[in-house]
Formats: sequence, C-alpha cells, structure tokens
Amino acid sequence: MTTILVVDDHKELRAVVGRVLTEAGYEVAEAEDGAAALVAFRAQPPALVITDIVMPEKTGIEIIATMKRERPEVKVLAISGGGRTHVMDFLSIARKTGADATLEK
Repeated sequence: MTTILVVDDHKELRAVVGRVLTEAGYEVAEAEDGAAALVAFRAQPPALVITDIVMPEKTGIEIIATMKRERPEVKVLAISGGGRTHVMDFLSIARKTGADATLEK
C-alpha cells in the first residue's frame, strides 16, 4: 500500500486530508511539525509527502530540502496559506528547494 505523509500544524487540516486519502485507499501517516515529519519520514519512508510551509520546529522548506537530500525520489507537494506574507513567495521557494508541486491553501 502506498504511504502518504501529511505534515501540517493544524490538526483539523491533517484530519480532513488524511480521511480523504484513507478513503481513496492510501495509508496515511501524520506529523504536526517539521521535526516530527523528519522522524516519521525516516521511520517509514513514504511515497509522497504533503507538507505545509509555515510550521513550528522546522519549516516546510527545511524538511523539503532534507527529505530530497536523503531520498531524491520522494515526491513532495508543498501547500501554504501564506502566513504573514504572500503565499506565492513561500511556494516559489518550495519549488526551488525541490517540491515537485505546490498548492495554495
């Protein structure tokens, strides 16, 4: 079964995305911040990571760079609502860091 790691500091968003993916037949792992995401990533490498950008501990940009360095084949979808700045700035940086796709929340 394909595993997808969902990383977001908003519990409700993780729950909704996780439920949709589970109903679609995927195995879902969740992490509430960047540090927890790296632990989950290393414990059970997923096929896809869906990550927020603005989070405590480690940002999505940091974990994208680390994950791509450790496993370049992993696919990453970066999502962001923008925080206090324009969302496209974060998503542009995520793409340059190695995200395979981006999506505005």
